[in-house]
Amino acid sequence: MTGLGAAHLAVTAVTGGIRWEHVLVDGLFMVLPWCGARAQDFARAFLPLWFTGILVEWQKFLPLLGQIRTGDFRALELTFFRVGNPPVSFAEWLYVRPILALDLVCGAAYALFIYEYFGVAVDFFFRNRPRFDAFVWAFFVANLAGAIIYMLLPVAPPWYIIDHGLGPADAHALGSAAGAARFDTYFAIHYFEGFYARNPNVFGAMPSLHVAYPLLVTLFTWSRGWRWRVPALAFTLLVSFAAVYLAHHYVLDVLAGYAVAVGSAWAGIHLGRRFGSRKPAVPPAAVPSP
Repeated sequence: MTGLGAAHLAVTAVTGGIRWEHVLVDGLFMVLPWCGARAQDFARAFLPLWFTGILVEWQKFLPLLGQIRTGDFRALELTFFRVGNPPVSFAEWLYVRPILALDLVCGAAYALFIYEYFGVAVDFFFRNRPRFDAFVWAFFVANLAGAIIYMLLPVAPPWYIIDHGLGPADAHALGSAAGAARFDTYFAIHYFEGFYARNPNVFGAMPSLHVAYPLLVTLFTWSRGWRWRVPALAFTLLVSFAAVYLAHHYVLDVLAGYAVAVGSAWAGIHLGRRFGSRKPAVPPAAVPSP
């Protein structure tokens, strides 16, 4: 792990994109293996999340292997989900009908979705390590699946169609906070503006990983009963609505995000069993027979 951290830090420095968080995280992975068994256990457990971070960041180096879909994908969306006359997508219809309360609630959900995931991950780490292993590997698989689909099937998000029209896509277009920019304006901040300025793939709209993450939380906390199920499911639905309301995704993107989450949860369970971060404290051969 020390070598992995040093290698990533060196590559990031050479490519000119090094930031303080790279130094912090890579530094931890370089130092923790030398700080005792508990520190090694911690670093090993969070390795899938480190891999995920690199995967997300390095998407900017991945080529778009398919034609960027604009008008044809919007037409497919209108086949199943449309509103108004002439018909438009729900994202387009909602975009020109903003409501202050929805701007605030949807903006907050869109800002907090990743923190919900990491909060539950930390809880699993201390209370249920096998579940934690499956959870973080599912997160990695979801992001890997998203990156592959983005390369093979790049799709323009609704805000791009609103801003640039249905013609051939500009592969060098800059990211946009779209409807989330209203949230920034209300609080005089630049949270979403800065977040989407670093977006590694403007045309990574389908599937929506924004909805995949909270659905993973819902799936992995389902066994804890209704006190977890209700708020987790409600937050998943809220983020799903926000994805469309803020014009970042079509309904089809949201449904594809659900499919990715379900498939990734299944894969994460198997990968967690295979590459679990903690070995049994007592060798199986030493356990007395019942």
